[in-house]
Formats: sequence, C-alpha cells, structure tokens
Amino acid sequence: MGSVKEQIYYASPIWLQNLLVSAYGYHLYRKRYQGIFPEILTLLRQSRNWTRQEVEAWQAEKLHNMVRHCRQTVPFYQKLLAEHGLTEKDFTSVQDIRKLPILHKETLRQNTKRFRSTAERTYMVQHTSGSTGTPLALEVDEYTYKLAMALLVDHEEAHGVPFGARKATFAGRMIQPSSRLNPPFARFNRAENQMLFSSYHLNSSTFSWYAKELERFSPWELIGYPSAISDLASHYLNLGIEPAFRPRAVITNSETLLAWQKERIEKAFNCPVYDYYGTAEYVLFAGQEGDGCYRLNPVIGVTELLNDAGAPESEGRLIATTLTNYAMPLLRYEIGDSGMAVNESINDSVIHKLKKINGRIDDYIEMPDGRRIGRLDHIFKGLNGLIEAQIIQSSIKHCTIKVVFSAPPTTAQLQTLTKNFEIRTASQMEVNIEPVSKITRGPNGKFRNVVREFSIGGQE
Repeated sequence: MGSVKEQIYYASPIWLQNLLVSAYGYHLYRKRYQGIFPEILTLLRQSRNWTRQEVEAWQAEKLHNMVRHCRQTVPFYQKLLAEHGLTEKDFTSVQDIRKLPILHKETLRQNTKRFRSTAERTYMVQHTSGSTGTPLALEVDEYTYKLAMALLVDHEEAHGVPFGARKATFAGRMIQPSSRLNPPFARFNRAENQMLFSSYHLNSSTFSWYAKELERFSPWELIGYPSAISDLASHYLNLGIEPAFRPRAVITNSETLLAWQKERIEKAFNCPVYDYYGTAEYVLFAGQEGDGCYRLNPVIGVTELLNDAGAPESEGRLIATTLTNYAMPLLRYEIGDSGMAVNESINDSVIHKLKKINGRIDDYIEMPDGRRIGRLDHIFKGLNGLIEAQIIQSSIKHCTIKVVFSAPPTTAQLQTLTKNFEIRTASQMEVNIEPVSKITRGPNGKFRNVVREFSIGGQE
C-alpha cells in the first residue's frame, strides 16, 4: 500500500480496516490463484514423485528452451552467448549450465534493462529490499509468479494443511501503529481465511489477548518469521500455558530458522515446524521435509553449489538458474546465500536436496585467521528463559551478543554463553554479553541473528 492508502487505512475504524484488508486480499487472490494456477499446482504435486532421471530430463528440456529464448529475445544473453560461441544446441543436459559464467548481483544492477525479454509480457514487478545494496526491480511473468504461489501451497499441503484452511500469520505487517497499544492486534483477510497478527505488539502485557484470539480462531497453521513465532512460543512456555488450539504445522520463512527456535516452537505448539526457502528473484524454492532437509523443487529452476574458486562443492555458494521466468531470465545467478548438499557428488555441481541453508554469506562471523563461522545458534541451547539473541561483530576480534531473557539472566547463564562462544571461536575473539529488553528489527520487521558492522578486505 502507498502512503495515502496507509493513511486512509490507519484513520479507519477497525471494522473498516478488516474490510479493506479483505478487499486487498481478494485482489491478490485473483492475481495469485486464478487462471493457470490449478494446472501449475497439479504439476507440482506430480513432480514430488519424479525419479532423478525424470527430473534431469525435465530440467534439460526446459534449460534448452530457456537458452533459446535468451538467445532470441534477451539483449544481455544475446551478447554473452555470441561472445562464448554458444547456442541452445550446446545445452542438452543440466550439467551444460556450467558453460555459462556466474551472474553476480552487481552485473544485474548495472544492466537491468538488458535482462528484460523483448518478447515477453511482464505480469508483476518484484522489488527487492536492497539490504545488501541498491534495490532491484525484477520483472516476472504470469507463470512464474503463480508458480511461486503454488509452491507454498504444495509445501503446506505436503505437511497436512489444505489450501484455504485457517492460518494465523506472524510476519512484518504493520497492521496498526506500534504506538497504538489497544487491541485488537490482528486483522482478518477473508479471501484467504487468514488472521494477520502483529509481531510488533506482542509482549507480556498483551500476550493474554493473543492467546485468547488464537484460541477463538483455532488456526490449522501458524506461518511467518521464525523469530516472531518463537517469541510467541516463549510466552506460552515461560508462563507454563498450553495453547488451547493444536495447529497441524508451523511454517516458517524469510529468516534463517535456528535450531533453538525450532525446538522451542515445537515444544510449545506440540506440532512439527517446516521451514521453506525462496528468493525474491524467483529462481529456486526449497521446502523442508520430515527429515529436516530441504527439497529443491525441480520445476522452478536448477540449483548449484560452488566453492569460492567456482568449482562444484558439497557445501558452498548457492547458484540458481530460472527454468520458467521468460520475462527476465537469470542464468547461473549467485543468490548471496550458502548451503550444504545431501549425499550429492561434488563432481556434479547440480544438486537436488540441501541438508541445511546457512543464510547470507555476509552474516557469518569472520575469524582473525580468515575462517568464517555461520549458524552459531547452538551456543544458545540450554539457556532457560532466553527469548532471542543477536550476535554483532564490530571488528575482526570483537563481538557483542545481545540477549533478551524473560527474567534477568544469572551470572552462570552469562558465563555459559561466553564459554560456548569462546569454544567455537577458539578463544580468538573477545565477546561482550549485553542483556537488553528488545532487539531492533530490520526492514519489513525481519530479524537478523548475525550482524557484521565492518568490511573485510575492503568489501562488504
């Protein structure tokens, strides 16, 4: 919503705000789920049973067609393919993708217009947040946009939540000004049977309202940022209250799901947590399965893992190629995140399943000896009363860990945290533990578990 629309919304009574939310919800519903959506969802359901050979055959054909489209209609790739002496005839298997160079974000930023197809109609424009630089405007065709919607529906269905079931969302939506502390702290989107809860108003004083409203609404699913749902779970656990409803599943997204968050959520709501990972560029989708690993959907794109030298690796940088977005194709695009494959041969960079997704490369702790350490969430395990924590690296030799506890932490708890950190950094770094009442969120209310405040080697 634009600023004028927001002003109208905030000035409206609650009943009208619910009406406006639902009206906008119906607009999005038509855009997302009508037309070719059922056909796409059927394909996704079928793809779950494809063999490895069927996946590779499908992707090889789609890659061949995409390269041909790029050669014929996308200025950037017309020049690139000509320079390398390549045509679609050189792409008959998924492994052939390695004939192309890696596409970096900066190249895309500097040549955005030249990535647009001259023959394809744009269905929507996706604006990135620009958290790592200048924001990007990415054009998406209708098939890819509705595919992205269907991928989430397929992920939910696979974990027991049918399309249209009641869902409670905890994300970054500002449904009312943060200064307005009077309930209700949720609005209803009738179009998707969705209750939108504010993540900005939940605290010990308002929790009772959230608990009663969740009991009344009785959602089949909780979905949203893991930090927000973990915060909700902490209130139930710290008060020793069992939720009066039982969701089929909790679906998390948009942030790295930390081990202690997952454990806390599952304990509070007595149901499994299934994370999923997607990108604003619509080049990959990975949904967490029952074994905790992430299945890369084969329809949306081809995914690779490469080391810093650009060679195939079982753990490394995520590189993705669209197989569907003909409006603005991105081939071998470096996302900026990293991951670890599951039982994949490093002789072939193309992967099908991820054991873990490490999060943004620039969210790692950089050690004085050059090592990078990610996923430090295990240092918080076993700290009773911990609500959330954030690691801030201010220099190559110093970190501050901000912690929020339900009650003032004991000296023993702080010492345990310090020791856990020192063990994992080989005592190469100084650490300061800073208890705080609240940790500031980033753009769109997202939580970053690691923040680096300095440049390494002159680069961010």
